[in-house]
Amino acid sequence: MNSLKQKFRSSIAVTLALGLACSGMPGGYVPHFLTIPVAEAASQSVLRIAEAGPGARRTVKLGLNKALVVDLPQDAHDILVADPEMADAVTRTSRRIYLFGKAVGQTNIFIFGENGEEIVSLDIEIERDIAGLETNLRRFIPESDITVEIVSDNIVLTGTVRTPQDAARAESLASAFLKGGEATTRNETASGGDNGGDVAIFAETRQVSSIVNLLTIEGEDQVSLKVTVAEVSRQVLKQLGFNGRVSDGSSGITFQNPSNLGNSVGVTNALGGVLPTAVGSIAGYTVSSYINAMEQAGVMRTLAEPSLTAISGEQAKFYVGGEFRLAAEQEIAYDGDTGAPSVTRTTETVNYGIELNFRPVVLAPGRISLKIETNVSEPTWEGSAVTGNTANGIPGSTYMSIRKREASTTVELPSGGSIVIAGLVQDNIRQAMSGVPGLAKVPILGTLFRSKDFQRNETELVIIATPYLVRPVARNQLQRPDDNFNPENDAATFFLNKVNKVYGRREADASGRYHGAVGFIYK
Repeated sequence: MNSLKQKFRSSIAVTLALGLACSGMPGGYVPHFLTIPVAEAASQSVLRIAEAGPGARRTVKLGLNKALVVDLPQDAHDILVADPEMADAVTRTSRRIYLFGKAVGQTNIFIFGENGEEIVSLDIEIERDIAGLETNLRRFIPESDITVEIVSDNIVLTGTVRTPQDAARAESLASAFLKGGEATTRNETASGGDNGGDVAIFAETRQVSSIVNLLTIEGEDQVSLKVTVAEVSRQVLKQLGFNGRVSDGSSGITFQNPSNLGNSVGVTNALGGVLPTAVGSIAGYTVSSYINAMEQAGVMRTLAEPSLTAISGEQAKFYVGGEFRLAAEQEIAYDGDTGAPSVTRTTETVNYGIELNFRPVVLAPGRISLKIETNVSEPTWEGSAVTGNTANGIPGSTYMSIRKREASTTVELPSGGSIVIAGLVQDNIRQAMSGVPGLAKVPILGTLFRSKDFQRNETELVIIATPYLVRPVARNQLQRPDDNFNPENDAATFFLNKVNKVYGRREADASGRYHGAVGFIYK
């Protein structure tokens, strides 16, 4: 019954093809239902040949280390395999052939009848059986639509996935499929040794296959990161001391307590710029005392909010700042004849400003992994020092420092969620007492020979990171810092003390004038 159906179907196909040929249809056009399908080894295990005769060809895709049964329409008497190392054909009956895929590649098989006529020729394409890989992809990544194809023993992944993490998982599964077990094509070579032909060298060359990842990510893969660096610092400095002079009329000694915290007592020959507060005589010596009092309080606020957008998995860098030249070495040389000094200075260049580096990875629509590096730095006078010998006409150098706030970490956040990636609360209190040795410890009178310094620094620093999943928008939906800015004319600048005037865009003005009949009617 089946053979009758096949013969009937073949006769209909031949009749239709003859009719189309006689009707004048172009020879290159063949309807889809008249084409001979390609035999897929993964979808069927028995291939039945219906069309036979000279010129009959079939393309067969055979899995590596898999078998396929071919049923012929007539008895076969001669079978020719082009490359027996890649494929093998075994017959048990005259109308059934068993094909075996032995190595990845291409070959062909010719089958002849009793009188040498050609029955059919089979083009064999031996490839890996990817049915197991497709099953694993559907199992481990159920929310994706991945198609696996084999091209020259290389795996090509096409389709769509939701996140880059799913794409990486699919590539890892394909890599495990290529390298796991004996899946990779191999060739064994051996050479005999000197002792009775034993194998001395055994080598195995494996064919290296690659994975072509053409997966499309459906989810949003652009991340905008906003980092806020906020710092408030408060400094309080108090100093109260006495400086003075002890003299007998012709000679004397002047003592001056330090003005900086922690300095040693400096004894000089003169005091200038201060007023005496107490003058007296003790045993013929004149004692003068001067008050040195000072109180200072300062507050500093630092705020930086850099923002940067990058594609998931790519690194982005943001830097706004400059280069600052710091004094390094100073060399003084004197001329041998005139004795005039010459100064040679060198400087070091350091960067300062606002820097933001981050790499986002969108793990899921609600999960973003961020690797963040942020740095805010600026030149400061804290801890500065001045060197030089002004008495000899040699100018001094001021050694400044760079104040930095850095943070580097890896966090995981949802879109629009914020987290404090760094924080610092610092409270430093320093207090020192200095004075003239011996005299500073005399009760009551020792107050005139000593100085007390008090210094307190309070600092609070917070660094906040907030990622957003973003998409491109129209240009008119974005605002620039110079929007609505227009400089004033000369008259308004001189007489009204205005330097600019601000406009409101017509489309953004919510409080406009209404023209027409308005109000209520009461009868």
